[in-house]
Formats: sequence, structure tokens, C-alpha cells
Amino acid sequence: MERELKFELSADQAGRVRDLPLLQSMQDGQRREAALKSQYFDTPELDLRRRNASLRVRNDGDHLVQTLKSVGERGAGMFQREEYESPVAGWQPDTAKLHKLVPKDACVRRIFDANGLDKRLAPVFSADVSRTVVPLKLPEGDEVELAIDRGVVSAGEASQPLLEFEMELKEGDPAHLYALAAQILQVVPLRLSFMSKGDRGYGLLVCEKLAAVRASSLELDPKDSVEAAFRSIAQNCLAQVHGNEAAVASGHSAEGVHQMRVGLRRLRSALDMFSPVLACPDALQDEIQWIAGELGESRDWEVLAHSTLPKIVAEESTQADLDRVRQRAQDIAAQRRLAAAEAVSSSRYAKLAIELNRWVASAAWRNDQEPSKAMAAPVTKFARDTLRKRHRKLVRRGRGLHKLDAQHRHRARIAAKKLRYATEFFASLLPQKTLRGYHKALSRLQDDLGWGNDVAVADGLLSKLQHRHEAVAAGAAYARGFLAAQREADRPRQKQLWKRFRRVERPR
Repeated sequence: MERELKFELSADQAGRVRDLPLLQSMQDGQRREAALKSQYFDTPELDLRRRNASLRVRNDGDHLVQTLKSVGERGAGMFQREEYESPVAGWQPDTAKLHKLVPKDACVRRIFDANGLDKRLAPVFSADVSRTVVPLKLPEGDEVELAIDRGVVSAGEASQPLLEFEMELKEGDPAHLYALAAQILQVVPLRLSFMSKGDRGYGLLVCEKLAAVRASSLELDPKDSVEAAFRSIAQNCLAQVHGNEAAVASGHSAEGVHQMRVGLRRLRSALDMFSPVLACPDALQDEIQWIAGELGESRDWEVLAHSTLPKIVAEESTQADLDRVRQRAQDIAAQRRLAAAEAVSSSRYAKLAIELNRWVASAAWRNDQEPSKAMAAPVTKFARDTLRKRHRKLVRRGRGLHKLDAQHRHRARIAAKKLRYATEFFASLLPQKTLRGYHKALSRLQDDLGWGNDVAVADGLLSKLQHRHEAVAAGAAYARGFLAAQREADRPRQKQLWKRFRRVERPR
């Protein structure tokens, strides 16, 4: 398994990183310079890419080595991939050798299912790189290989320069690698790299739309401690956050922004839920709130432009005014997507992502002590107590829901959202028979409250447009009136959804 952290470098940063006293103090061997030429292979249909794999042949001194990699997991600059290597006689892959190397249960094994794969492989792009390699030994004994790559990736007539810094963990604990990265970022403001060399090459070949990543299913063991459960939940949330970084950084994925924001909201909810037994540093929480705010502003305009406004019905005489509002909202939404992309591509976000992963990976909440009695306790009781408390809070805040004003309805929505996240986090520990009905009723209620919040947010954004942009004032005023009427018309449905929720049995 290959595990490496990757960062983008500007021209003036390469020397600064290479000559950092911190890294020089850990140097464990001679610095090496190498000229690497890599040829990447795939079929005309890009079967390897579709199967989330890459295959290259690279010169290694006087020898040639073929390498098969999976796309693997990536996030916060960390790439974790299956990797299989073997020597080859020439610049053509030997798939028979790879077939023998790859275990039957490995993810990349499925690429060999492609009929006649070896006969259809052909060069698709190449990378020419000058590499500086420095072996490091961390104070804890971990072995790390630092590399600075400068070069170009080429596919036909198209090419893309690259200048990147990576640290590969050869042996040791990923938490120590994150700690080292955090120290480097205090001195040099690096940005995370979201692309491998293979990603860059395929990006030159085809216009790939980066898919948004939803939360994956979470399985907790009833024997888990509270601390172990928190770590699993936090890592699950972070996987969703990091899985959408590249899509957000592209500036073109509204859904990527949404899913990354959801991952952050789930994480913040988990931190709140476990706050009685462990505390996340205030400085870290402030930075989480910062990036959540950047994504939230983008998402709010996106929903207004592409979801809320298109559903408004207007008379023919009003349609032109409404169209102008929609166009203005779409323009602002596009600007906010770019602002979110800039935030996720910043050195500030890199510091946050590295520190957050270090905090989780190293269990830094312990403060170098053994876990407390509360953290060492079985998670099952903690889960039941948490669900009971959050259920009761929603019941209190939602009483007479359809009659509540905007402020109190918002408080009920937050309680419903936190209860829903808790229910999903602990789903594997709950009786499935009662969970299904409870989760269904809660989800419908929370979705309706979420729609009401979208309408409330839309009213605020439309108010800004109405008072700051004369050209769209009439259309914004009409849209606000239409949405206010819809919100009032939804009260009977809200009353019905609340009654259904109150009738279902809570999982115990």
C-alpha cells in the first residue's frame, strides 16, 4: 500500500522546502537526483481508467519498472493506493507478471477481467520529471521519502507543467506524517495537491466530470469503546469531506460543494455529540466553521438559482422580471463556486485539513494520557443516551411546529438535523425493525424543515438583490411574495409530518 502526502509548489517554494532546517535535521542518507520518464498505458476505451487503475512503465536508473496502481483513497493531500511493481524488459507492460503479483482480493484485480487487455494496451500519455529525493527518519523512527518533482505531463499535442512536493511514508504511523506536514506548513504556505500524475494525464485526454462523493455506510461494533466509535465516525465524515475536495477545487461542481458541506456538517454534529467526553480545540473548530461558511454561501446561491427560483410560477407579464433575477442569481452562484474553489485550494485549508487529520489519527484529545473512563466505556449506552436526549430536545422544540415563527422553526430544524445524524451514525447499533420507521418519519420531517430553511435563506438573498440591484428589484419582490405564500401553505403538511413523527416508536 502506497501512502503519500502531496502538495503543489510555486517556483520559489521548491528551494525553501528542500533546504528547511527541520527536514535537514531528519535527513537519513544522501540526497539523490533522478531524471524519470514514465509512459502510461491504457486501452482505446480507457478500460483501466474506468476500473479506477493506472499502469505505467518508468525508467529506474538502467532498469525499467512497470507499476500498477489503484485510484485508492485520497484526501487532505493523502493518497493511499494499492501498488504492484515488477521489472520489464522494454517499454511495454507485461500483464502476465502483474497478474501473478496482484492478490485475488485486491481492488485492481478486476482490470484483468477485460478481454484481451494485454493486446489492446497502448501508450496514452507520458510524464518527464526531474526528481530530488531526500530520505528522512522521523524522531519516532518512521521512515519517509521526500520528493520534489519538476516536469511536464504530455498527451499528444497537449501538455501540463507540474511542480509538486510529496512525502511517502515507507514505514511508520500516518499520524506522524501529518504532524511533520503540519510543521512544514507553519513555515511554507503550501497548497494541497488533489491530482496524481495519472489524473493530470487523463485530464489532458478527456474532459472528466469529477463525481461528488456521498457519505459511505458506517458499521460500528457494539463492543467498540466510545473513543473508538468517535474515531470511526470522524474518519467517515472526513472521507466525505476529502472525497469532494477535488470536485470543489475544479470550480465546476455544485454537487461537490454540497456534499463536502454535508460532510462538514456531519463532522460538526459528531464533535458536538461527543463533546461531553472529548473536546476539539477551539482554533480547529473555528477553521472548520470558516470553510463551512465558504461552502455554505456557495450552496445558498446555488439552491436559489437552480432549485428555488425555477419552481416559481409567474404570469407572462412578470416572467421577464423573474428571468432577470434568475440570471443574476446564476451569475452570483458561479462566482461563489469559484470562491469556494479558491478557499479549498488555499494554504489555509491545507493547514486545516492536515491538522484535523493529525488530531483524529493521533487521538490528540487524550493529551498524552490514557483514555478517560467515559471514553473507554462501551459505545452502546452512550448511543442510547445520546438518541434519547436528542429526541427529547426535538420534541420540546417542535411542539406546535406548524404555529412556530421562523426563529423557533429554525431551532426545531437544527434539533431534527442533529437527531438524524445521530440516528445514522449509530444505525448499526440499533434494532432495525424500529429504526426503519423512525428514520423514515424523521427524514421526511427534516427534509420539509430543510425546504422551509431554503425558502427563508432565499428570502434573505432576494432581499439583498431587491435593495441593491434596481434592475432585478421587481422580480425579486415578486419571488419573495410567492415564496412567503408557499411557506404559509406548507403549515398543514408540517403539522401532519410532526404527528407522524410523534407516533413512531423511538429505537432503544
